[in-house]
Formats: sequence, C-alpha cells, structure tokens
Amino acid sequence: MKKIFSVFCSFLFLSFSAAGAHELASHEAVYDISLASTKGGAVGVVDARGKMGYRIRKVCDQWETESVFSLDVGYEMAGPDTTNWKQTTKESADGCLFEFDVFVREKGADRKDLSGKAVCEGNKKVLRLELPVRSEAIFPKNVVFPVQQTLRLLHAAKAGKKSVSAYVYDGTRPDALYSMNAMISFPEKTDTPKISGDVSLVSDKKAYRYDTAFFEEFSGDGQPDGEPRYEVSMHYYENGISDQIEQDFGAYRLKSTLKKIKKLKDIPCPTKKKRQSLTTR
Repeated sequence: MKKIFSVFCSFLFLSFSAAGAHELASHEAVYDISLASTKGGAVGVVDARGKMGYRIRKVCDQWETESVFSLDVGYEMAGPDTTNWKQTTKESADGCLFEFDVFVREKGADRKDLSGKAVCEGNKKVLRLELPVRSEAIFPKNVVFPVQQTLRLLHAAKAGKKSVSAYVYDGTRPDALYSMNAMISFPEKTDTPKISGDVSLVSDKKAYRYDTAFFEEFSGDGQPDGEPRYEVSMHYYENGISDQIEQDFGAYRLKSTLKKIKKLKDIPCPTKKKRQSLTTR
C-alpha cells in the first residue's frame, strides 16, 4: 500500500527562480478519496475510501508541505487493507534544498520510515538518506523536486505549451526518481467545486488539465520497459491548487475530490534589527 500513497505526492506536491514562487497559494486542503473504477478479478480491488490532507506554506525563502493520507482498500479475496501515511518536506525557492521525512502509523503512533536531504553541489544534486539506511546518490542538476514540478507545470500551461516533461524526485521512497510526461489541455470552463472554506481561492480561477504518465527510473520489480508506473489526470488552478484527481494503477482507478480549503498566510523572513548606537552628550 505504500506504493499507492507515494504516487499521490509525485503529482501533487513535483529550476525556477524565487521570482516565480509567488504564484503558489499557501493553503490547506482536504480531499475525499474513492474508487473510480476497477477491472475486478479474484485479486482485484472492490472498494476504496479515504481522506487526504495537504498543506503548503511559504516560509521565508522555503516552501513547507505536509501530506497526510488515510485509505481503506477492499480486495476481492484478501479483504480490507488500511494504510496511514504522512510526509513533511522543506524545499527552497531556488531548487537547491529539499528535505523530507516520511512516517507510517503503527499502534497509534507515527514511526519515521524515511528521511533525507538533497542539495546542489556544483553541476549536480546530491541526495543523502538518513533512513532507512545511510546512503548517497548523485542526480543531474536538471532533476526537480515537488514544488519546482508544480511551478514547471503551471509555467508551461501559462506559456500555452501543450506538453512538458521532467525528471522528478519526490522523497516518498529511496528510489522515487521518475521521468514525467504531461499533456496539457485548456478547459473552456471550470465549475467551482462544492467545497467549504475559503472558496475564493478557486472560484473564477483559470484551471488547466494535465494528463500525465510517470516512468520509474530505477524499477526493480519487473515493470516492462516503456510502460508507465502509473498515470494521473487532474486539474491545477493557476495558483497551484489541485482538484478532480484520478490516478490510474492499471487494475483500478482512484479519484480524489477537493472538499475543504483554507487560506494560509505566508511567513516572511525575519527582519534584521538595526543596532542602535548610543551617544552621550
């Protein structure tokens, strides 16, 4: 089940200068997860229900995110399976720092399952993992992280492009490096979803549709060459808020629908206090 949750982050949460970072709205969002379709079969999925919470906030020159998932999946033969999963990240606006921690819930408590940091060093990006084991990997400098990926998708749509591709590392698994190809379309009209909270964040906002395929760069489980690990279709509003998310895992599809949203305030960088000189008369 961890695989299912890691792919949510790969698209929601995927180098641009700090000048473009203001386009994303700091916010909290809650989504309902349901089963969109299934191919069935003896080992097929027959039901899926859950919640997803996502928070992103600009804190000085970094973006901080938290993704929390709770999902119950029912299988024809194996019965129900429940997973609770959380990821927190910090990502610099210049794309040269990405810190991440992944937690799984066991016996009512969160256990850290993955932890690491990626930084720019010269013409490369270096990933250093602390958990599950200490290790290091070298990425080309064109590998992007989740917030950078969101900006890349939005920039491409606003420029009128019909497609965009990138290499993405999302920090959901030690080997979670994907090549991503997205086709962009432009809906004539986007209906305001039936949500509660700060609806002004999405009402009358332009939205873009992305049909995206993710290919694993380090597939060790026999995934056929040339076939995506999974596919996603969704809408992104021009301020980076997502809705109408459908994830295709081949044997079944999951749908996530925006239900509640809250605007968050950006946290500015601390101001340096000027030293006041003391004078004597």
